Amino acid sequence: QKNQTEFIWVIRQLLFLQRVAEFVKKRNGIVVKTIGDEVMAIFQASTLPEDVLKCAIELIQGFDNFKLFQGGEKIEVKVSIDFGFTYNGSIIEAVTYDPIGTPVDRCARLNSITKNNEITFSQDFLSTMLTNSSEAELLSKYGYTSRLEDMKGIENTNVFSIFTSIKESQERVA
Repeated sequence: QKNQTEFIWVIRQLLFLQRVAEFVKKRNGIVVKTIGDEVMAIFQASTLPEDVLKCAIELIQGFDNFKLFQGGEKIEVKVSIDFGFTYNGSIIEAVTYDPIGTPVDRCARLNSITKNNEITFSQDFLSTMLTNSSEAELLSKYGYTSRLEDMKGIENTNVFSIFTSIKESQERVA
């Protein structure tokens, strides 16, 4: 029984990581590392911020529709997004780029307060999206909310979130 349970967990984990990588690649992102059941991806500066948000919505939608694992085995997804310059913190020769910097730290803290099927993002990411759209357009299209959070080591910070259902996700990505 233990071997069967572990086997199912490993298969589930590998399917999760592979599918996330596919969604990220589709939107021109790059998976830079996995940390247990978390995936860290980066997007080039030329990527439209809305494409990053659409990637997050597609992730939630894709796993909500994932027929292989449902009920108690359902794979739940949560996404946190930040924007900013990162540095190469690679200390291992085999790893070519290991991002470090404020966006990485802030994203980790965002992720710790993000619920299943929720996307959280920083003020910096919202500001970047506002270079191509008005706040009214973004609010109408994505229906995000704002809340003040005390994130360890980063003072009180405005956090923006979208708690999305499969139906809403399909409408927003279209």
